[in-house]
Amino acid sequence: MRISAGYIAGIFVSSDMQSKGMRKQLLEKVKALYSELSLAVYQKNIKAVKFYQREEFVIKQEQIDENTGEIEYLMVWHNKLSEKNVIL
Repeated sequence: MRISAGYIAGIFVSSDMQSKGMRKQLLEKVKALYSELSLAVYQKNIKAVKFYQREEFVIKQEQIDENTGEIEYLMVWHNKLSEKNVIL
């Protein structure tokens, strides 16, 4: 996994460990360290988009990857526990 200032540049899991919950475990560890995370995922990668949505990431904007010309989503996650507006 590569992370820079809360931006996840990539999550890489070896093929023999895919579909065994490793991505989710890695993401949970990172969520414990940051109050906000962001990443970009190709729009056509429906499986990845749905995974991140299940992990409470939301699509913030649609953009074009300048290197590939592909449409991608900028997705963000906020730690709800770290928000300052607490209702009592």
